[in-house]
Amino acid sequence: MRTMLDFLSGLSEPRLAELAAVHLPDGPAPRGAKALKELAALLLEPATVTATVAALSLPELQVAEALSLRAAGTRRADLAELLGVAEHDADLGMMLGRLEWHALAWPDGDWIRTAPIHEVIVGGYGFGPSARLELVQLPLDRLQRLAYNLDAPVGRDRTSLLGAVCAALADAATVRAKFAQAPEATKDLLLSLAEEDPYYFDPRQMGALRTNRSTPLRWAVDHGLLMWNPVGMAAVLPSEVGVVLRDGFRADFDPAPPLQVPVEVSVEMVERDGAAAVRAALAHVTALLEACGRAPVPMLKDGGVGTRELRRLGKALGGDETGMRLWLTLAGVTGLIGVTDNRIAPSAYYDDWLKLDPPAQYGELLTAWLVMDAVPLETQVPALLRTERDEAVSILRRSLVSLLNGLPDGYALPSLDGINALQMYMRPLLTGADAEEAYPTTVMLWRELELMGLGALHAPTALCRALAAEAGLDGTPQRPALRAELERLIPAAQRTVLLQSDLTAVATGAPAPQLAAFLDLAADRESRGGGHTWRFSEASVRRAFDTGATADELLASLREAATGGRVPQPLQYLVTDLARRHGSLRVRPVACVLRSDDPTLLAELPRVKSLARLGLTELAPTVYASVLPVAETLAALRAAGYAPAGEHADGTIAFDRITKHRVVPDQDRS
Repeated sequence: MRTMLDFLSGLSEPRLAELAAVHLPDGPAPRGAKALKELAALLLEPATVTATVAALSLPELQVAEALSLRAAGTRRADLAELLGVAEHDADLGMMLGRLEWHALAWPDGDWIRTAPIHEVIVGGYGFGPSARLELVQLPLDRLQRLAYNLDAPVGRDRTSLLGAVCAALADAATVRAKFAQAPEATKDLLLSLAEEDPYYFDPRQMGALRTNRSTPLRWAVDHGLLMWNPVGMAAVLPSEVGVVLRDGFRADFDPAPPLQVPVEVSVEMVERDGAAAVRAALAHVTALLEACGRAPVPMLKDGGVGTRELRRLGKALGGDETGMRLWLTLAGVTGLIGVTDNRIAPSAYYDDWLKLDPPAQYGELLTAWLVMDAVPLETQVPALLRTERDEAVSILRRSLVSLLNGLPDGYALPSLDGINALQMYMRPLLTGADAEEAYPTTVMLWRELELMGLGALHAPTALCRALAAEAGLDGTPQRPALRAELERLIPAAQRTVLLQSDLTAVATGAPAPQLAAFLDLAADRESRGGGHTWRFSEASVRRAFDTGATADELLASLREAATGGRVPQPLQYLVTDLARRHGSLRVRPVACVLRSDDPTLLAELPRVKSLARLGLTELAPTVYASVLPVAETLAALRAAGYAPAGEHADGTIAFDRITKHRVVPDQDRS
């Protein structure tokens, strides 16, 4: 029997590298016997098989389910008969080739060997589990007896014995021959189990199994047509036997996808909508991170960001709750945000990300979106919280990109219902069999594609095709295609803006981070997306002065930011006029004041070293200000040897009250 290790040993280095890239994305390509054994062990793990089976298309899954009925493998002719097609049917050959690509099944002469699919797909079509699952529990002598009765090689090695018995039961001809030799009563029992419940329990018959008394059940168990473990109670008809004995049984096989006739669509309109979405997405993510930097976003008590906060952010940034969910999630998976004191703020990496050019910035967001294990648009949970569906939706997301990429240029799918039907065909285990239940997830994923600029009018954009090529989702080896498309869609960062006489600043493309930061300080942003507009006002210019800028520094920065270095006169007048008035009225922090009718006493206090921390400042000959609150100021004066008294707002003395603490008796105590 050809094992997984034998199969891998016969693969080329590029093919092994592909397998490793799927299952060991962070590791090197397997080289050497040890690495090959490790990869083989990984591919045989039930968790790996489960994850791989979950991503199969409908016909791939149907063939895998048919193969799971015989753990030791299946003759190709028997498999074809089971599926109701010719042995060399082209569709069957294609599906077997895909299963081989996944390392789930591979040819071995006229047999098809498999990974342990039978451990993942159990009870398909109402059959019992594979014989292998039951045989592993049997003692050596029972295995030897079964091998002898099935005309299989008999030895003392448990592993080889197990393989021999399983191989005999996987051969449909052997099962038919043994069934033909069975007593009539045994045949009737086996046929009833094949057509109905594969589990059999009759207390008297089961008791007879523990003796040497010959019964119909005993004959079936001794010849491997029924499995019974003395520790257990019921006997079970294994799937290898059931699939042969069930009269006229044919497994499902639907190689053709549901018919969806593509409709013509304007490539120009698709690309226009996609390009606008890309620029808007980058602008919104940047704006969201800027907002989080100015005022960290509070999280709910149980984690995540709630609907009220999402709506507030959407209103402030010109977006909606749906967009905010996606942008926050993207910022989280790319490491652009972090949590501090249960609030979300930009991470240290955000400053490095800002230094990238816009195409590189969006490239990071896009590639993170494609592989993220998250359901950002799930409205039933707060944003940024994980859900049970994260991994499944992640696979469906890549499936949708791959599906769209298969459309010819200038064509779209007719409706979201059609997209949903194809998604169900491509990933049936993840979508489920109910179209109505699968539809909301398809709508949600399509909205993600629209927001990311990957799809419009039910058609893929050029960016979608570039992303599929970059990730290898288009069926070809991964190739660099994304950067060039992003550079075409996203203009280089603008270093200058047009300053206009109406006190506005206009950038036709994405501004450089330093330019945007300066304008956000000195002006108020009015729009973002394809174009960016700021408006200068007294309040915004004062904001710049409040940070310490002078009129000369601000005008110099404006000339540097202006296209051609031209600053309109109205803006110059606004800056110089406000500079003259800025600071004419000043506000100083005061925690409390000291008042005395003795100016000499007050004048003495600033010279006392122990009172330096009060920061005493003369407001009037009889009034001084302290930077410390009343209680701390009183304590400091008393410690320095003075005898101050507190004073109420009406000028009367505030006497200290002595607080007496008492325990209140418990009225309910008996």
